[in-house]
Amino acid sequence: MSKVKISELKDAPSEGSGKQINLTHPFTETKYVLAMFCVGEKYYVLTDECRMCGGSLSRSPDIRGMFAACSNEECLWNIRRGSCKFDRSSVTTTYRVSVMEDGLYIEI
Repeated sequence: MSKVKISELKDAPSEGSGKQINLTHPFTETKYVLAMFCVGEKYYVLTDECRMCGGSLSRSPDIRGMFAACSNEECLWNIRRGSCKFDRSSVTTTYRVSVMEDGLYIEI
């Protein structure tokens, strides 16, 4: 695993909001589409695709406590654990976020 910078601190989402991050891994050149949220003054990052219907979790961020609603409003996803509220066996990838003085990083 390596730490990859995903955002400057000034560009991070504000409390109770989210944004989409398009990332190309600097070493493997693998492309990722991620959803980043700020809840309770902590940052959370997970894969930006609803595994149930293919909708985006960050395109028009709809945060409900610790859950993000997909753009099709089919499902609610726990931003901490990556599990679907209505089907806990459906899980999406989450990434640990580190706040450094020069920005936000994830372990990937």
